[in-house]
Amino acid sequence: MAETFCMRVGEYDRPDIEDFFAAFQNFVGLLKDVDAALAQKKKGNLRWKVTSLTKSPMPVIGVTSYLRRTVEDITSRVEREIFGNIAALNEKSELTRTFSDSSLARIERIAKTTPRIGNSVIYIDTREAASPTVNITRETLEQVESIREPKSASWGTIYGKLGAIYVHNGNEYRVWDEDSGRPVVCTFKPSEEQSIKDLLRYRVAVSGMIQANTHGLPISIRRVDQLEQIRESDLPTIEEMVGIVPDFTGGLSLKEYFEEMDT
Repeated sequence: MAETFCMRVGEYDRPDIEDFFAAFQNFVGLLKDVDAALAQKKKGNLRWKVTSLTKSPMPVIGVTSYLRRTVEDITSRVEREIFGNIAALNEKSELTRTFSDSSLARIERIAKTTPRIGNSVIYIDTREAASPTVNITRETLEQVESIREPKSASWGTIYGKLGAIYVHNGNEYRVWDEDSGRPVVCTFKPSEEQSIKDLLRYRVAVSGMIQANTHGLPISIRRVDQLEQIRESDLPTIEEMVGIVPDFTGGLSLKEYFEEMDT
């Protein structure tokens, strides 16, 4: 049997019922989102069943994965993705390229319960002292909000490689912006899914209303006006560029031209 993913909900023995269910639902939703993103399938490779529910004294929920059919067991990858990215949020470091915006939203919803019920903890029940563990705290919430909340919007174009597509709980893809080095979340219509898949791993230009965070970095394009592949053949060669710019030195060598400018 696979390992059990556990979540201790808050720090009190009697959390508010709404906060308890919000934390639990988004914990399971996070597992499903990451599974679907890694498997690149809407339903993912795994099914999740509640296998333990205890109160000692805080409520702890345990869920275990089961394969849907004869497919790759990606439970360990789901584990690494969740623990690694929550730890990255707490340390204010970079998220992985496969962590979807919907997964980030799940963590945000769990973190929003912390002001009322305290920190929640996600861990693997290995029956050992040193089991993988991450905390979801108010600091986690602040970091998620700084990443996800747009502070400005303007029309523009980003350039980068289309590196990930997500179809679970919404249709979105990510383009790694060449200027910031960060992923920008773009949404698409179901009818556009195949054309988006055809551009996976290619360099593209995406135009639309760009939303930026407090640091001015683009975080999303929720209304894409144009998406096109940038082909290497579209760029002029060195030979083709020769003669495009007139002889601005007036027949002088570059050395002589700049020396004359200094005088």
